Amino acid sequence: MVSLYHSVPENVQGHILSPLSALKEKYPDIYEQQMRKYVGREQITQQRIPILDCLWNDVLHFVAVNPKAVKEALIEAGRNPEVAMSYYQVDPKLIEPKNAIVYLYPYADNKDPMNEENFVPYHPDEIAKFSGMPEATKEYYKGTIEKGERPLLYHRIPHILYRGTIDITDLPIISV
Repeated sequence: MVSLYHSVPENVQGHILSPLSALKEKYPDIYEQQMRKYVGREQITQQRIPILDCLWNDVLHFVAVNPKAVKEALIEAGRNPEVAMSYYQVDPKLIEPKNAIVYLYPYADNKDPMNEENFVPYHPDEIAKFSGMPEATKEYYKGTIEKGERPLLYHRIPHILYRGTIDITDLPIISV
């Protein structure tokens, strides 16, 4: 069975995984920590997601690519991840299709990334088609590492965007 994955945040509080925007008031320290990953690209958090009619930071972000494949691709590209990372493993059926969408993450950098053509409906039974490691991501890793830069881990990997929360109490956690 194919799963969805979400990294386990440092200093996680409570048993509910919430979107970034919900953390701002409830856990401001965690919000600030999570916002660090958007330094230099803060505008992304304010991009509107068509169909769900909300902002990028109003949704939870999942990928169907197994984190082990991400780590292997990074190593293959020349980067040995220093720290083991942990991920929640989520059954795709826990995500309500009416509140979710798949962001295909277009490969052409000159296109409007939030164009509706870059999104497809979310169907839990079809998630396997988004579970392969994209060649474009591997190429991005290689090029970024060759420049001496640190790559974004999920660049060009389809994202499952969910406008909701997830109870993490009984979710399995895997480490890579």
